[in-house]
Amino acid sequence: MASLTEIAEGILANAKRLDEYTASKGLRYSTFEKDTLSNLPDDFEDCRKSLVDSTQELKQLAHGPVGLLLETLFLFNDLLSLRFIYHYNIPQYVPADGSISYADIARASKLDEALLRRFIQAAMVNRVFSEPQINYVQHTAISRLLKEDPEAMDAVGFLLEDLAPASTKVLAAFEKWPGSGEPNETGFNIENDTGDPFYLELAKTPERSRRFGGGMRFMTRGSLYDIGHLINGYDWAALDKADGLVVDIGGGHGGVSRALATSTIKLQLIVQDLPGTVKEGESLLPENLKGRVKFMPHDFFTEQPVKGADVYFFRFILHNWSDSYCTKILKNLLPAMKNGSKVVIYEFLISEMANTAWSQKQGRNLDMIGATGWNSLERTTSDWENLFASVDPRYRFLGARTPENSSVSLIEAGGEQTRSYGHQNGKEEDDWSVVAILSGTSSRNAEAKDLAEDERQTSDSRAGSRGSSDGLKPFGDAVGCSRRRERRRRPRRFQSTCRP
Repeated sequence: MASLTEIAEGILANAKRLDEYTASKGLRYSTFEKDTLSNLPDDFEDCRKSLVDSTQELKQLAHGPVGLLLETLFLFNDLLSLRFIYHYNIPQYVPADGSISYADIARASKLDEALLRRFIQAAMVNRVFSEPQINYVQHTAISRLLKEDPEAMDAVGFLLEDLAPASTKVLAAFEKWPGSGEPNETGFNIENDTGDPFYLELAKTPERSRRFGGGMRFMTRGSLYDIGHLINGYDWAALDKADGLVVDIGGGHGGVSRALATSTIKLQLIVQDLPGTVKEGESLLPENLKGRVKFMPHDFFTEQPVKGADVYFFRFILHNWSDSYCTKILKNLLPAMKNGSKVVIYEFLISEMANTAWSQKQGRNLDMIGATGWNSLERTTSDWENLFASVDPRYRFLGARTPENSSVSLIEAGGEQTRSYGHQNGKEEDDWSVVAILSGTSSRNAEAKDLAEDERQTSDSRAGSRGSSDGLKPFGDAVGCSRRRERRRRPRRFQSTCRP
């Protein structure tokens, strides 16, 4: 462990480097009123993350054990004040520029002024609004974002009104359904008094579904979920030939496939999802890609109909399912795979040991969210190894890796011919065993990244209506299984991708 001085010196070095960068671009230093550290080049983004990690470490050490424990214990108050601001839409009452009195906000919102002041001032500790003078409020960069970006407000509402209350019922769900991997035996089910899984429950209330879609699009912006890392982090060029074929399973509106088609010349792609989503995806597909990107209705809990593809691709799918359901999904690929077929999985890969770096916390956040609403999990390397081994004795796992500058990882499985297995068109097919292998790299394609951003912006937010979009995908997939609490029945499913 470094000393406080050594940590502080590292902080100073990174701070100077970032200040020099903003100055070189003619920008002012970043403040709580205006952020100038967005969309940094990769090396400066690494510098920013290092600064965040180091300052967090220094703060925690300075707090000491009692201070750090108390700060953690009182975090619910931060969420309470922010939920108040969301629920009463306070940002809309504050002008974009200038300030307004508490009294004027109270009159416009029809709230008690003393109550309003208490909650806004509590939120100011986290830099949501500021007081330029006594009795007056003005925007900070965060509160202005909530005023000007409806999808930012949707993210706040989804997390604080749909997920946060459900998180308080997770332990009750564990006690009620010990060891369950069912998507409708969760804290969310207890909180909402429902036997339906998450997405089907949201579908009952159009506003909740709409808010979920907007929130997902907000949370999947920026470098954390940048499809460019996927394009650059795998050797797609090796498949770029006339008979090269990728099946994008649960691919929503085809954002990934469109980006891959744009960054290659001959590669063929099939996007699979449920019928409504497929129809929407076809309508969004540019004319120049229609010869290489096709859409096909398919539920991945049924046998894979496309035989002999080079890659069967899953992006943010399996993290939304317990091991028992992932086993079913992966087994449904076996009859379709040829010798040399590969399964490529793109998800967060959490570390075997706890990683206390603040910049690496998102995988753990999603892991807790999976436990809250889906009985699912983010997996470690050994989790993937165990999963592959449990699916079929022919599975062998060799590894996974994270592309440079990416927060999301690649897990790859490939086939080896061993003996006859199954039949297709009356003929015996080759058997194979699955081997997880490391992936290669290919060159960056800026056009593919732009295309992925276009897909996010045009995606359909109706997650609960059995439709989805790639912009919703990092919060998981929306294939749901419904089982009433009083009796078991055949699962109800819808496939598209919706959860982080």
